[in-house]
Amino acid sequence: MVYFVLFPLFGGWAKLPKLRLSFIALSVILSIAFVFFVQKKDVIFQEGNPIPLAIAMSKMVLADKNIMEVQTDDITHPYLVKQGELDPYIEMKEKNGWEFISRDIYGNYLTFQKGNTTESIPYRYFTRYYTIINFQY
Repeated sequence: MVYFVLFPLFGGWAKLPKLRLSFIALSVILSIAFVFFVQKKDVIFQEGNPIPLAIAMSKMVLADKNIMEVQTDDITHPYLVKQGELDPYIEMKEKNGWEFISRDIYGNYLTFQKGNTTESIPYRYFTRYYTIINFQY
């Protein structure tokens, strides 16, 4: 153990092959990343799997769109819009025959009506840049 502590003091690192040094550095970096991931997994996955949301955000930015459907495996079909800009979703629903009734800013939901059917669709703010609109079939 003392040998490894004193090893760099006597110029020992210069004698190690570069491949071995790279392997050691990579091992240290991966170990630190693993410990960070284990410690922060509850924060990273608090909204479920963040990968579909990240994909939708990147598609929205790259394609310069105002609304993007998030691909999920469950019965919800969330849409992602820029924070506070719910008009693209309202316009999409109106094209499908729904009439926009109201927006409740205290309950965070949108109300639509189609014939005798009324539906309230909740939304929530996700980061400071995006809003997620949760639509269930």
